[in-house]
Amino acid sequence: MDVERELLLDQFAAFERGVLQDNIILSDQKSGILLAFSGAMVIFCIEAISSPHAANHALNYPVAAIDALYLLAALGFLVSCHFSLTTVFPRIRHGRDDHIFWESSLYRLPADEFVARLRAIDVAAARDDKSRHIHTLAGICRDKFAHFRRSIQFAQGAFLLLVVAELARVVIA
Repeated sequence: MDVERELLLDQFAAFERGVLQDNIILSDQKSGILLAFSGAMVIFCIEAISSPHAANHALNYPVAAIDALYLLAALGFLVSCHFSLTTVFPRIRHGRDDHIFWESSLYRLPADEFVARLRAIDVAAARDDKSRHIHTLAGICRDKFAHFRRSIQFAQGAFLLLVVAELARVVIA
């Protein structure tokens, strides 16, 4: 392999790793924001059900239907919280015992032995480890975005139910 191609492959690996890390961080940040919003909305919906406004009405169909909408919205926001948490939950994928993964046996060695092993690493093996690491990060990124997408979808549905419940409460008030 010529030097230019090796340099290009190393630059590509560094670029792709950065892109994947940025996307992982972005999905975690967005999920954290959605978790805070959905958690607050769960409390809002529960308080709306137990509010004196609902208790002052005689038990009738419209109030029970509105409470059911609040309850469904609370459940939707709760499911959104679940998927937000599974998005930010650390994903450790054990693979080969390589030179990159921080749980690798290499990183448990004394510092001097660790440095000596890194100096002795074969260039092709190091490049293969980088490629496997990029593949692992891509899988983590896909999983995080899939969970984040589910969280958003449940939050959207729950928000729609909440708006309908609020509108219905205003109409019957």
